Amino acid sequence: MSDRLVKILVGVLAALLVGYGIVRLATGRSSAPRPSSLSLAQIAEADLDSAIIVTEEETVRLRAGERWTVNGYEAIEQAGESLKRALEKGEIGQVAARNPENHERLGVADGQGYRVSFYSGGEERLTLIIGEKGGGRAFDEAYVRRAGENEVYMLKGSLVNLARRGVSEWRNKEILAPKREDIQRIELEYPEESFVLARDTTGWRVEPAGGAGAQAEQSVVDGMLVQLSGLRALGFAADSLAGTLSWEEPTGRVRVLGPGGAQLGELLFLSRDDPGY
Repeated sequence: MSDRLVKILVGVLAALLVGYGIVRLATGRSSAPRPSSLSLAQIAEADLDSAIIVTEEETVRLRAGERWTVNGYEAIEQAGESLKRALEKGEIGQVAARNPENHERLGVADGQGYRVSFYSGGEERLTLIIGEKGGGRAFDEAYVRRAGENEVYMLKGSLVNLARRGVSEWRNKEILAPKREDIQRIELEYPEESFVLARDTTGWRVEPAGGAGAQAEQSVVDGMLVQLSGLRALGFAADSLAGTLSWEEPTGRVRVLGPGGAQLGELLFLSRDDPGY
């Protein structure tokens, strides 16, 4: 073999090795995640003052204040803390897709899924589009894409399910929550009768209007105390309906009184033909 041919073969081999190295380097980079693109923990460290969740059905606006609100209503007590904790604990996996043609299939195209925006100081800090959970995925895993970017990741954590909550689920459903031991007197008014349940040194007594009192059935009173000390709504009437209701002459009334006659709560009832209310 001539020296010239040897030099040619060595040159070809060197070129092949360089090309192989470039391919390996490019492949390695394409399979690595881009943690700097989705750093949820950094967002959690910011002083979040609001979050907006947009879906095809509704828009959920959560705002900080003396207490967090949702669309102007009082929100659940831990609303802000839940959002912060979800960001702190959220786990971003490796890149699942980069081609925009896959966005619609994964539920993260613009206008799809759950668009969640976080704000601090009135400035948008992060906007995510949370899409499909995927076949066989855990209940707290879903595809996610940062708005304006093509990369799609797998998100794991409570943020997946928080994004799926509607306004009603974010609203505070607590109606009454006095301590059971503080309840000393329950006044009940109905169209045809009124009476009082009063606690004394021997237990509870029933005091009908204009009549002599009698010992109350303790199991019945216990059931009422359990309800009154943790009374929560199942849902809320639509604003269009609530605005038509008149409470000047309620069908029933319940007053809950504590030590010294202090009012712990008052409930007004309206009888409706619709059994859903």
